[in-house]
Amino acid sequence: MNNPVILATSLKRISAGKIAEIYKLRWQIEVFFRWIKQHLDVPALFGTTPNAVYSQL
Repeated sequence: MNNPVILATSLKRISAGKIAEIYKLRWQIEVFFRWIKQHLDVPALFGTTPNAVYSQL
């Protein structure tokens, strides 16, 4: 698939603390998916929606 990714940022009104909080939340998601792949023997997830993940697990 060759889907374009569009990123829009306007960081002028966001504090450094808020950016760090967003990054921390994102990292928790990454750790969660790594745990799923390692402990539930799932090499790759077929979808990114909550329903897709629940269906596969």
